[in-house]
Order: sequence, then structure tokens, then C-alpha cells
Amino acid sequence: MNTTFIVNFVGKASPSTIKQLAAITHENGGKWLLSKVNFIEHQVAAVIKIELPEENAAVVKAAFENTEDLLVQFADADDSSHDKESIYHLRLDSNDRAGIVNEITHILDGQGVNILDMDCQRVFIAGGGGVSSSLFSSTMALRIPSEADIKDIADELESLSEDTRVMLEA
Repeated sequence: MNTTFIVNFVGKASPSTIKQLAAITHENGGKWLLSKVNFIEHQVAAVIKIELPEENAAVVKAAFENTEDLLVQFADADDSSHDKESIYHLRLDSNDRAGIVNEITHILDGQGVNILDMDCQRVFIAGGGGVSSSLFSSTMALRIPSEADIKDIADELESLSEDTRVMLEA
């Protein structure tokens, strides 16, 4: 019988640390169903949903807990898979400005959208003549209510400003 759990961890790590934890999971008959791993310099923050045979859960959990310099927590998870039909991937590009993430999340919350993943980047652009600006880009995985239309949500996000563009990704 399989079990599903979520592991959250923060601390000092490298990509090879993550690769080693993934290998231990695989060697014990498990797989990472969903994962979000972010690095800033040598610091990592991650959330991973793991499914594996129940008898191997203790071994995999111990591998995470015994990794030096990581603070680790576990939580039980729903073992049902996401309904892929209702999940959409978007990319939003806009000129950067204060409060843009708040504006985006306010619109999505107002539509009853569940944000599964949101990755934001800001890129500084130096222009000629001393003009410079910043570009904001966000990729999102969204689960929308059955009564909502993804095109309407994209249109509402684009209404944030004249320069905001939203692209549906496959």
C-alpha cells in the first residue's frame, strides 16, 4: 500500500543535495508528484509531495531529516492526483511596479482561483539616454473553478495596465 506525504525544508544545500534526496526516494519505490525547489545562493526552500510504498516511508523521511543544515517538516497529504483538466499555466509580463504581486493575487482570489505555483522574476533593463526600467515576469500554475473561464481570467489580469501581457502556456 502506498502513502503520500509532503516534505518542507529550508536551509543550506546544493543541487546535488536535492539530486541525492530524489535518488533515495526513487531507490525506495517512490516518486515526487509535485515539487517546488528554490535556491538563492546556497540557501534552499522546498516543498515536495512524495508517494511511495508505506513500508519505505521511514527510510525516505530519515534521509531528509538526516541531511545536514536542513530544517525539515512533514505533513500528511491527500493521495489523489490533481485534475489536470482544470490546471492552467500562465505567463504574465509587465513593467515592474510596487504592489504588482498584490494586484495579481487580488484578481485571482476574487475569481476563486487556487494558485498552485507562482514564480516571479524582476529583470533590470538599462536603456539608452539614461532611461532604465524593470520588467516583471511571473509564471503561474492555477486551478480555476469549473464555472470560470481561463480566457476571462487572463483578460482581467491584462487589464492591470496597458503593458501587461498574459500568455497561456501548454
